[in-house]
Amino acid sequence: MEKSEKMTAKITFLGSGGSRFVVLTQARSSGGWILEMDGEILHIDPGPGALAAAKKYKVNLRKLTGVLVSHTHTDHYTNAELVVEAMTSGARIKRGTVIGNKYAIRGGDGHHAVFSSFHLNAVSNYKALKPGDETNVGRIKITATPTKHKDEKGIGFVFEGSVKIGYPSDGMYFNGQEKHFQGCDCLILNCLRPRSDNWPGHMNTRQALELIKKTKPGFAILQHFGMKMLKGVSFKEAKWIEEESGIKTIAAKDGMKITV
Repeated sequence: MEKSEKMTAKITFLGSGGSRFVVLTQARSSGGWILEMDGEILHIDPGPGALAAAKKYKVNLRKLTGVLVSHTHTDHYTNAELVVEAMTSGARIKRGTVIGNKYAIRGGDGHHAVFSSFHLNAVSNYKALKPGDETNVGRIKITATPTKHKDEKGIGFVFEGSVKIGYPSDGMYFNGQEKHFQGCDCLILNCLRPRSDNWPGHMNTRQALELIKKTKPGFAILQHFGMKMLKGVSFKEAKWIEEESGIKTIAAKDGMKITV
């Protein structure tokens, strides 16, 4: 088999929206994203509307082998239990893996667990990760990375298999963040606001540019947009990042499929 055939992964965005008002109005869908690589199919951060978006964009959730939740904010987990039920054929077939941060799996400190004991018992295994922890789903190595966000136990993910994909999840850029995402073929950034607009605990495009310049991924994808990134702004900001960094940068759209 040729190298170009082996070194592939497919990413499907079941939504490119984030923030309270984008989610409440569904100005953009908010169903998270799907990673298909090395025989595994993972659903990352299945927020509101994940099931409807999966149907719309022809993603069969019964074929999932993993469900991951980076932190306990509703735009990242609202449909997580239903997605687990899809993965396990209505909790009738014990299969798949659930991965989340501490609060998503166990709750605590005022945070309720994302997954009930019923749903955790429906899967083959489940794991609560903290920054620096590593685990595997099949041949995919998953490393949890730190975030600077309102959920202080929130994590990002690095997926390493045929290709390497980084996902810092929600959170503002912080010094040293780049060391966790070196060598990525693709970097997926939750970019809430344009460069001129800061919001505590979230990344804007100026911070995204900083991380992209320091990590030099093969290419970058912006997603999880707030209202100020809509009406064509996300595409203009992606073009600005690409011009400033020299790294191909794409603004995600609902239903977009990318081969890495």
